[in-house]
Amino acid sequence: MNTQDKVLKAEEHMGAHEMVEMKGIGYLPRDMIIEILSRLPAKVLCKCRCVSKSWHDLLTRDVEFMARHIEWSKQKPLLLVRRYLSDGIGELNKSKITIELTSIDMQGDVTDKFREVIDGPVHTFVSCGPLSILCCMYSLYVCNPSIHQVVRVPYRANSRLYNIGFGYLPVSNEYKIVHMFYHSFVGNGKMGCEIFSFKTGEGVTSGSWRGIGDCPFSAWTDEYPVCVNGTIYWALSSGWKDKSILCLDLEKEEFSSISYPIHESKKYSFLEYIGLMCTLCVVGFSAEASTMDIWMLKDKKNKTWAIEYSINLFPLRPKFLVPSDDHSEEILVHMEQRDLICYSLKSKTSRRIGYYRAMKTYNKPCLYYGSLIPIHSTSS
Repeated sequence: MNTQDKVLKAEEHMGAHEMVEMKGIGYLPRDMIIEILSRLPAKVLCKCRCVSKSWHDLLTRDVEFMARHIEWSKQKPLLLVRRYLSDGIGELNKSKITIELTSIDMQGDVTDKFREVIDGPVHTFVSCGPLSILCCMYSLYVCNPSIHQVVRVPYRANSRLYNIGFGYLPVSNEYKIVHMFYHSFVGNGKMGCEIFSFKTGEGVTSGSWRGIGDCPFSAWTDEYPVCVNGTIYWALSSGWKDKSILCLDLEKEEFSSISYPIHESKKYSFLEYIGLMCTLCVVGFSAEASTMDIWMLKDKKNKTWAIEYSINLFPLRPKFLVPSDDHSEEILVHMEQRDLICYSLKSKTSRRIGYYRAMKTYNKPCLYYGSLIPIHSTSS
């Protein structure tokens, strides 16, 4: 029986399963190939793109494969850490600096790193799924660290960038970058809002900016925004008593606000918000009791909160949270003792991540998961 007859016989046996020939593998059902390769890390798959044209097409253009790969990658999130280098790259233009981005797994081991020259220090460093945002004073970048792509977002020349949020809308398969800014530093202090949207797989430069009017609240804050289930949240002020949360529904593009949970007499020395298990959470640490309380927004419409977890952290003291995927059941807490603790809400167990072993200088990390989805335009 020749090769063609074998293929025909296999197709009859497999029924509706499409048979695909991959160099080095031979003929296998297409769904089996996707299932096998989608479990590999993005770094390995990037090398596999060079095997043949069929491998390259599958790993760079196949929407079904990329979606399946992301689902597996979510189970193994990575920390992304940035640091600035003074190695001479970009020295000719003093406004440019070299940034090194390092990926670290949940065991504290370095999995990848690369360098990029950008226009100045980063003041906002946030992620959403597989992509990250690096915002400088006058320039803005989208980064897919898995494939070492960094793309500058088109923006008005010499226009300063202020408060940046980043989110994803599954219903329309698009990312949205939200920029809030003061029209001027005099007058009523109202903030304008503009949104840059781009579709997954179409490239960042295929997107465009558009204004959505003024934000009804002031959201000038040092805290990074978080995106939970298609809504971006910002802190509205720095004090506990008057503290509330600004909300922007990315689908409706409408603003609202939520008060922080009532804390009665308990005083928190540490207070942040985060997305966990598809819900907005406020995390407060009581130094007196050495406990960390997790308030969850139980009813978004009626804006009601409830304490769902109270975790004993003695003798550790939290310094800040590392924002995680909003579907995660694990919370990452950076401690004053320079430990990173991963606490599972499901199993109620914790483990230490030794991510300082690979770091000479430190900046707050963000969390992402691997993806092969390009952010360059397909024509580039």
